[in-house]
Amino acid sequence: MLNIRDKIWFQNGDSIDFKDFFKENFVIFSSFAYRYIPNPDICEDIVQEVFLSFWEKRDSFTSKVSAKAFFYTSIRNSCLNKIKHDKVELKYLDYNQITGESSDFFLDEVFKREVYREIYLEVRKLPEMAQKVLRLTLRGKSNQEIADQLGIALNTVKVHKNRTFKILRKNLQDLYYFFLFHRNTVSL
Repeated sequence: MLNIRDKIWFQNGDSIDFKDFFKENFVIFSSFAYRYIPNPDICEDIVQEVFLSFWEKRDSFTSKVSAKAFFYTSIRNSCLNKIKHDKVELKYLDYNQITGESSDFFLDEVFKREVYREIYLEVRKLPEMAQKVLRLTLRGKSNQEIADQLGIALNTVKVHKNRTFKILRKNLQDLYYFFLFHRNTVSL
């Protein structure tokens, strides 16, 4: 166990009291770290970690000067590593926001893809003219525009739309229950 009253002896014969060294230098080392990372809490954590590392290696220092050099070098390197880590983490978070890798987004995407797949498969089963009418309807075309574009009677467009929606409602009714289940589980 660490006894903070312990003296640290350097190889040149000098010694320091660990507790006094800590009190004298903690704020100085923390302000040095603050030059790299403007967050006092993070800086203090870094300096504390370096003090712990110093304590573990205390027998390997030749003098108080080499000990201080160790602190400045270790603090600088720890700060730079923290900055690199934060940049990587930020890139990862940005990537996740772009790709939407949150669990809710993932479930929503799976749900959407499955719904689209089911609808697509059912639409592909429709007769060719019914598919054309449906596609134009989904693009916002009016019945008259669809009739003119396909060269069929206005009444024929209406019949195709009514039959198509009736078939899709019947064949996709299970999808409705899947949708209800999905919405209830996402909100839980």
